[in-house]
Amino acid sequence: MWVGARLWSVGVVWACVGVRAVLGACTMAEFPCRSKQCVSLDRYCDGQKDCEDNSDEPSGCSPCNRTYYGRVGATYTLQIPRPHRGTLPHFCQLTFIASGDVYGDLVQLSIEKFNLGRFVSHTTSGCPDGYMQIEELSRPLNAGYWCGTSWGHNVFYSETSSITVMLRVYNLSDDDGRPNPGAFSPQDTVMLSMSFKFLRRERAILRYGAPYSPSYRGEDVSNTFCDKEFENCDKKNCKVQSPNFPGMYPRNLTCYYHIRQTRVPDGKVALIRVRQRNPHLIYIKDRNAPHLSRDRKLQVGSDCHVLYDYLVAYDGNSTGAPVLATVCKGGAPLTGITSSGPSLLLLFHASPFDFPFQDSPRRRTFGFELDVEVEFVDRESTAYIREGSTCDYMVSSRGQRSGYVQSPVHSLLPNTTCTWRLLAGSTEVVWLYFLHYRHILHPEMPTPSKCTNTLTITDGDTSTAPSESNLIVVDTIANNTMNATEENVTATTEIGQFCRPNRLPRVCSGVHAPGPHAAPCLPGESYISNSPALTLSLRYAAGTAPAHVEFLARYEFVDKRQWGFPTPGGGPCDRTFTMQPDRLFASPRDVFLFGRGGGRKLRCVYTFVAEPDERIVLRIIRSRMGSSCGTLFKHSSRRYECSHDGAEDKPAIWMREEPWEGVPLMRACLCNISHEQPFVLISYTNEIQIIFSIPVMTPSSDYNDYFLEGEYSMVDASKGFTNKECEQKTRHLEGRHGNFTVGVTHENHCSALPRLVTAADGSFLFLRVRGFSASETNCDGSSRINVYAVGGLAPLASICPDQHKDYAHVFSSGWHGPNQTMMDELAATDLWNTSGNMNIGQSNYYYHQQQLEYQKRGRHRQRKQQQESRDLVVEYVGNSTGRVMITWIGVWRPMQTAPLSPVGVDLCPHRCPEIQACLPADLWCDGNIHCPSGLDEGAGACGLLAALPWVYLAAAIVLFISLVALLVAVVMHRRRVQAQKDAESVVTNNSHGLKSTTQDFLIPPDKDSW
Repeated sequence: MWVGARLWSVGVVWACVGVRAVLGACTMAEFPCRSKQCVSLDRYCDGQKDCEDNSDEPSGCSPCNRTYYGRVGATYTLQIPRPHRGTLPHFCQLTFIASGDVYGDLVQLSIEKFNLGRFVSHTTSGCPDGYMQIEELSRPLNAGYWCGTSWGHNVFYSETSSITVMLRVYNLSDDDGRPNPGAFSPQDTVMLSMSFKFLRRERAILRYGAPYSPSYRGEDVSNTFCDKEFENCDKKNCKVQSPNFPGMYPRNLTCYYHIRQTRVPDGKVALIRVRQRNPHLIYIKDRNAPHLSRDRKLQVGSDCHVLYDYLVAYDGNSTGAPVLATVCKGGAPLTGITSSGPSLLLLFHASPFDFPFQDSPRRRTFGFELDVEVEFVDRESTAYIREGSTCDYMVSSRGQRSGYVQSPVHSLLPNTTCTWRLLAGSTEVVWLYFLHYRHILHPEMPTPSKCTNTLTITDGDTSTAPSESNLIVVDTIANNTMNATEENVTATTEIGQFCRPNRLPRVCSGVHAPGPHAAPCLPGESYISNSPALTLSLRYAAGTAPAHVEFLARYEFVDKRQWGFPTPGGGPCDRTFTMQPDRLFASPRDVFLFGRGGGRKLRCVYTFVAEPDERIVLRIIRSRMGSSCGTLFKHSSRRYECSHDGAEDKPAIWMREEPWEGVPLMRACLCNISHEQPFVLISYTNEIQIIFSIPVMTPSSDYNDYFLEGEYSMVDASKGFTNKECEQKTRHLEGRHGNFTVGVTHENHCSALPRLVTAADGSFLFLRVRGFSASETNCDGSSRINVYAVGGLAPLASICPDQHKDYAHVFSSGWHGPNQTMMDELAATDLWNTSGNMNIGQSNYYYHQQQLEYQKRGRHRQRKQQQESRDLVVEYVGNSTGRVMITWIGVWRPMQTAPLSPVGVDLCPHRCPEIQACLPADLWCDGNIHCPSGLDEGAGACGLLAALPWVYLAAAIVLFISLVALLVAVVMHRRRVQAQKDAESVVTNNSHGLKSTTQDFLIPPDKDSW
């Protein structure tokens, strides 16, 4: 029992020191002892007895010139002693092979002590006493050398399954007093102390990536040691790695990494960017620095010496392309290096001579790994510099009216100036606002001592500036003028200059906010030129390596031109048009008048004035008033009306004319007009107005949502409109009653002009015309008679004239009272809802739903309230030949009570009961029928019976009947009183000796004695 325990403890000790008893043949990772034991290969000739028979330590043995294997998970150590002077020159070769499976796929070498000769230089003859080289299987021989003295954690990972370490010593000498920052102990007898492991490939995640996201390390270039090619990294997880990453890279290297993007979407340009956010994954050793003076900063440009290790980025596919950056050292993240096109070349250089010493004893990774990103930008944008061009951009208003100005997203060289020239037309100004703007300092780079990135905004074109004497510096707050003047075209004015991160230009960030939070960019939040040009210049004094500027600005060329002449005393867009050669008119394209420029509502009045004997022809070619407004042709009135029925808070284009002074007539209401169906209108007078009205605008509204384009002309009206009947006074009718004719004849055109009928003494007007009330489907004729209230937006009634029909009746506004007016409007929805594919039922439902919604919001009805005027305007529309007689009467309502009138006086002696109206006395029995039933000309009104005093006779009859009834009542009362008196006298007489009649009937009689 004790013997078995003893044997078990000995086996454990042997296993700990790499010795095991032989149960079978030793593996390739073990040395077979003669005593039937197996020890690991690193135990051979290590100066210690591992085999029981000491067969692992034969005399004159050496760990050199041997091949080493090992198992995955085990760590093995080797120590190579310094040779003696008598054995020089000395050569030692160590081969490590990972044979797969349990013996691993890769080899890891950790150099802990190194003392081999002197390190003199990084370039020529840097190791005069000897050196160490590392070779790999199936890779070209790399003539790089390590020498000197060092210690610390220095790891080398193989790219293949085999590593050969060669040590050559030519001379043993001291350091000649040269300071060696990596010296551990110059008198140490150990030349090389190292440990090695064998690793599985799938466990090398830092190099090859995780299984679910493998790293693409590029394709090897044949006949090269470390050149790589990367293509189309937009779909791959591309990683640019130094050779043998994450370990020490070999010496005497020049590696070329070609990165290209061949798949580019249409209209885009590909930009290549390399970056590393993890500061532990980038370290390029540039010199031998002591531990205490290490600097965790990337070095750029001239700070990276060409004699040491460095990484160069070229903006192209060859070394002849511009150099974007030169980087060395590390320990800090790399913000990014971006090419200006679809190709980027990285050149990594390592000096021929070095010693394995790192300036950070805690570093566990060596070399670098860079992430590759591909960014696609618009081909027409300013985010990149075109190949073979400078960073100068010119945008003209002849091309596109608006766009974006963006700072270059790729790297730029020092002393680079980017210029953006925005050139507008002679009647235009430039509007510029920044959507975002920020200074970005790269913390891994040395902080610049001066302001390196300077943005300058200049009013004018600096390329054509006459001289410095014309350069005027003004306060940026005062830049609120919007009118372009000819004096400012040649002069340049500096609007602002921005350099420090704490002083930024105006930023209008609310423009692109989503939903209800969107806000317009006001002139005070942006920059507006006074001249037709604006210039931006951004100077990179130190390039984009230490810091860069990111901004996105939107520019727009604002057309300040307006057709016609300004209307005296009018608004900013009120214009007057007379006979001009161009004969064109259009709504304003000044964005500052619309919602996107800060405007809330807009109303422009265009007045067209011709000679007295001329008329104006308007032709609307194209118009749009938003998405909620449509133009409808009403067959009932043969008018063009807006689909929203003239709502006060809806946009519309009104055609307004005054046939009489102070009496407006709305000829049409328009919304959307296309080129295919233009709108044409001929005025009644020599003056007509177009009202371009937008009551409410959103922050996104502009002249693309609301616009009007048209042309006008003047026609001679002296031949057909010279009669006296055409004069305004003749067509203005007044009095208690009357008649007139309207229509179209070849001889007289005046009958087609509108008529104004004015009520007298505050009475209402009652019109009669042969025909019927027109709807959308019941009138096939091409003529209509539209009756308007003065100031009304739509006709009170539209009549289809027909001489074979009964009379149609029209009352002036207010006759039926406000409640009846509302009911009439709701009932007449067929005049409103005749839109394209919407049937009558759907339209009525939509109309009533709108009314309910307006009532919930506490707003007025959708239809604008007609002005309470009792005067009427009669308009004949159409081209049918013929004339129609219209009769009008001034009527009033019969009063229910007359407090101040005598009793029995009738205030409405001439009444039309069917219309509940009182007619003037002179129309009663005048031979013409005025009441719809003809009562005013009937026998009861105009015959023999009409001469009798029916009122007085009726009163006498009533009085007579009353007297007779009174007499009868008196007689009856007298008779009743007399009868009562007679009855009382009889009772008195019977009371003296006679039995009471009451007793005779109430007391039973005595029984008869007989």
